[in-house]
This record gives sequence, structure tokens and C-alpha cells, in this order.
Amino acid sequence: MTAPHPDLDRVLSAVRAARQGAVLVLGAVDTGKTALVRQVASALAARGPVWVVSADPGQAWIGPPTTLARVRLRRPPRRWLRLKPERLAMFGSTSPAPCPALAAELLARLASEGIPARERVLVDTPGLVSGALAVDLWRRVAKGLRPSLVVAIRRGRELGPVLRPFRAVGSCVLSVAPDPRVCVRNRTVRTAYRAAACRRYFRGAARVSVDAARVRVVAAMPRAPAALDLDRLVALRDAAGCDLALGVVRSVGPRRIGVVTPLRRVAAVTALVTGAIRLDVRTGEEMMP
Repeated sequence: MTAPHPDLDRVLSAVRAARQGAVLVLGAVDTGKTALVRQVASALAARGPVWVVSADPGQAWIGPPTTLARVRLRRPPRRWLRLKPERLAMFGSTSPAPCPALAAELLARLASEGIPARERVLVDTPGLVSGALAVDLWRRVAKGLRPSLVVAIRRGRELGPVLRPFRAVGSCVLSVAPDPRVCVRNRTVRTAYRAAACRRYFRGAARVSVDAARVRVVAAMPRAPAALDLDRLVALRDAAGCDLALGVVRSVGPRRIGVVTPLRRVAAVTALVTGAIRLDVRTGEEMMP
């Protein structure tokens, strides 16, 4: 079992005292955001339902990489990586940097739509906290979501610019230090984490056939290709705009499109949403464009 964050009791007190609304845990990479979110979620779930949003498309742990996802906890989970998302949304990239507007929109939507006002929402955020793109991202999130509390894991003043928009909309800000036991992960480790997550997601997946005449092909974001090619990672979306599952394109014909996906029934699929990466469905590794 992971040892509790040194400031866990202080964070729990702030969360319980906060007004209704989402709680964001914000910080740079390798500051212990995910561990803290899980510890707070476990404590809250022991007393009643709590929602958790995994909003880092690169190090996703509720849904697969390139997505944002959420789950409703009714009790503390035994195995976090076995949680099944109640809802997921295709972002299309493993970083929010290519399209902060879309990342902010999806985060705000997952942290608010269909969630009873009396139930708390915890959001595990991506580590993009410096530079103009970060300021743009968090300004949009602050305006669109207006969280009740932001738990800022900070080493010094590095979060100042991205915290200003939250203070401007009335969010409370609680600053805590990074957990000193957090391990720093390099790019190789992060890439391996994504590959393992993709293997878990596609374990047991099967090839399905989609009627090419019934589905439209759209890009998840402006820079993603709006055309299908082999091994392209796609979301299977229904008429209501909900992403039902991810899939990997295995064949493209004039009448049928072959997709490997965990989704068994594709009658409701009306769109294939293309992401920015291609994926080896067997190894889970990202492929060169």
C-alpha cells in the first residue's frame, strides 16, 4: 500500500469544507498528483459516492491513453488499474499541448455533465503547467469549470501564472509540497507505461466490421488526420456524440472498415474519430507516422 501523502489530512479537510463543485489536483509532472487523487478518493468513497476524472491523456489510468475518462466510486477500489470508465472522451494525442481548447472542453464536460450536484468530483490533471500553452489551457478550464478547490502541488512559485485564472473565478487554492517519495520518470518509462496501458485495454479485443456507408470519419482535433489508414487509433462514436470505445484500424475498403476493438456491438456507431497516433495493437506501442 502506498504511504499517505504527508499533507493528506489537510487536503481532506479542505475538500470536505469546499463548496459544491469539482476539485482539481494541479502540479508539474512527477509531483504525486495521481497518488494524492487516489488517496483522497479512497477516503471519500468510504463514506459515499465520489467521481474521479483522469484528465491526463498521456498517463491515463482510468481510460486508455489519448483519452480523458471518469468513473464513479461507491467504495474504495482494490485495484485502481482495473477500473472501468463510466465515460471516456477521445482527445487524440498523448499531450494536451496540441489543442488546449479541446482538452479544456473535455475536462470540463467530464467533470460536470450528468453528475449530481451533491456528489464530489476529483480531477487528476496533466502536468502541463508552464508556458503560454499551459496558461491558455488552465484559463479555459477555470472559465469553463469554475472548480471549488484547486490543490496545487508546488515546489515554489512555478504554478503562479496558471493559478491566477482560478483565483479570478473564485476557486479556493490550497498549496501543498510534492510527496518526497515520488519517483521521477523519464520519457522511456512514460512511453512504456502507455504501451502497457494499451495492451491492457485491447486484451481480449476482437476485429469487427463497420459499414463504411453508415459512418463518417472526423478528426479528434485540428491537427489529427481526418482520413483512415492502417493502424490508426480511432474512437467509435455514437449519434449522441459519446465515445463508446477505442479501436485500431486494420483494413479499409469501399464498403467495410475492419477495426480491432473491445466493443462487441457496433450497430450504434455513426462516426470514427481519428487520433494523432498509430498503434501496434499487439504490443501497445506507438508507431511512427
